[in-house]
Parts: sequence; C-alpha cells; structure tokens
Amino acid sequence: MRALVVSVLALTLFACGNVEEKKKKKEQDTKAMMEAETKARDEADAKAAKAAIEKATGECDAKKADGCLALGRIHFDGKGVPRDAKLGVGFFMKACDLKSKDGCRSWAMQETDGKAKLKALTALCDLGDADGCIQGAALADELVKAGQLEEPKKLTDRPALQLLAKACAAGGAIGCTARGVALINDDPKLAVDALTKGCDLGEPTACLQLSLMLAEGKGVKKKDPDKAAAAKKKACDAGLKDAC
Repeated sequence: MRALVVSVLALTLFACGNVEEKKKKKEQDTKAMMEAETKARDEADAKAAKAAIEKATGECDAKKADGCLALGRIHFDGKGVPRDAKLGVGFFMKACDLKSKDGCRSWAMQETDGKAKLKALTALCDLGDADGCIQGAALADELVKAGQLEEPKKLTDRPALQLLAKACAAGGAIGCTARGVALINDDPKLAVDALTKGCDLGEPTACLQLSLMLAEGKGVKKKDPDKAAAAKKKACDAGLKDAC
C-alpha cells in the first residue's frame, strides 16, 4: 500500500513539474513573440520616419511650405530624430516665409522672444488671419507697456491699432470693436467706421458703442437718433443686456 502511495505521489509531482515546465515555456514563447513584434514595429516606425524626413526635406528644399512645416514638427517633436525645438522653430519660420498660415501660427506658438513672436503674428495677420491680427495687437500693447516696443505719437500709427485694422478688414468683429473703442476720442470718424463694420458683423458691443456715437453726433455729420436706436436694438437682440 505504501509503495502505491509513493508511486502516486511521484506521478503527481512529475505531472506538476511537467505543467510548470509547459507554463514556463509558454511564457518564454509569448515574451519572444512580443519582443519580435516590438522590434518589427520599431523597425517599421523607423523606416516610416526616415521616409517622412526625406520627403519633407525634399519638399522644403523645393520651397514648398508644407514640407518645411512637416520638418518643423518632426524636429520639434523628435519623430525619428533627436528632439531639437530650436531647429523645429527654424523650419516653422521658413514655412511662414513661404506664406503658410500654419507655419506662422506654429512659429508664434513656440516662440519665446516677444518681438520675434510679434513678427510671427504679424506675418500670420498679413496672410488674412483675423485671430493672428488680434493676438498680435494684444502682444504689441504688452511690449509697449514693457518698454520693449516704441510707442508712436500718433495713435493710428501704433502697431496694435494697425493690426486691429487688418483684423477688422479680415472679418474679425472683435478687432473692429477694439479699434473703434480705442479711437473714439482721438479719431471719432475712424471709430464710427470700425464700429459700423463690427456691428455689421454682429458684434453687440460695437453696436452699442456705435449707437451712443450716433445719438451724440460724434464722428458723423449730425445726430442720427433712428440709426442709433436701430444699432442699440441690434445690440440688445444679440444678448447685450446693457443695450436693453
């Protein structure tokens, strides 16, 4: 009986050992398979990154803005190359010079120098981007206050006001409003022009300010209560409580 128990125990231990061996081998096979898959994926990624770099380099050398923009992102993010933010920004600048809005926008977003950032936003503005104009105007004001940018004596010559004029022309209602409000006392006629454009674009504050000027006869030949009332109503209808 004892011999039978020993035999059963031996068989049980052998079976357990066999199971553990199979489990260990399965784990090793799984690990090897995962490592092989990771290696293959890394090699594929490296090949794709190399191809992307070569393609972008060729396009950028051919003065194609999209290629320079792609190179900027590659170097800034470190895709397939060591990350180099400075080099990436350099390619964003080149894309901007080639009239790419995304290039100018990316340059502005990553630029740390205030004056250089203003240059990027001004270039973006010149390409008809109203938001770029408005952001540039705000930055120009900050630089003037910090003494980093000269403040012209004539209000309309200030970089911020010029950028707001471009924003307004590009359909940026907020740019029209901001320019109009800034010019109310110094140049009422120009203020009325800007506020009229802003109101036409549906900006309620522009409509309210315009209504006040028309009611007072400021910036126009004479008072115009009817147009003033219409502008005020438009401001109210657009949700501006102060106009209601």
